[in-house]
Amino acid sequence: MRCCKNAPQGRGGGSNFSTEPEPAKADIAYDAIRRILHSNGRVPEQHLREQDLASKLDLGRTPVREALQRLAAEGKIQYIPQRGFFTRPMSERALLDVYVVGRETLISALNRMRPQVPESWTVADKLSSDELALRAEAIFTKIAQEASNCEACKIVHRFCFCTHPLRMELTASELRPAFVESLEKLIDAMSELGTATTLVESALMNHLDLEQGAVSRIVQEVNERGLTGFPGPAKSF
Repeated sequence: MRCCKNAPQGRGGGSNFSTEPEPAKADIAYDAIRRILHSNGRVPEQHLREQDLASKLDLGRTPVREALQRLAAEGKIQYIPQRGFFTRPMSERALLDVYVVGRETLISALNRMRPQVPESWTVADKLSSDELALRAEAIFTKIAQEASNCEACKIVHRFCFCTHPLRMELTASELRPAFVESLEKLIDAMSELGTATTLVESALMNHLDLEQGAVSRIVQEVNERGLTGFPGPAKSF
């Protein structure tokens, strides 16, 4: 997957034989494990056992190991020598650091964007916590992609991944109405992309303020009970 829509195409893009090659098994494993971590909720410091994942995904241990190594290199999981791979603990300091970098990257990307036809995003209170989180992340990703900066795309991708569990917790709490209202305002402001950047930036920062302001409480609650409360067994994969 290209990191932004304006990245140059690979060689041979204009030929009659430009079909994309079959993805490598390690790439298949990477995408599958990332979806498990991202969409199913996760237990902090959960052991990601190679054999269990290989059986679950019907893949060999080698591509699974390569995928886990890649996820660890990207900071999405952690590797502990002599023990293996684990989901990252939900750390207040780490999350706050991620928000600092995410804010700076999104503001920079916002100021590089050009006027464009707005996306037809909608928000409804009936959406699940995961769907609400993904709707916010789609906006963050859009801003990074339209800036035509691959590094910004990578940073925002990691920001969305690392903060997704927190966003799910937030939208399952009493802060859900405030989250929905803030997201609606951000979506309305996005129609002014490229023409009223200050308005969009204000709505974006207000929404991130809401998320970041909940970090301390949510981290404490998650770590006290040891799991996110979303679908997925509280045991090793």
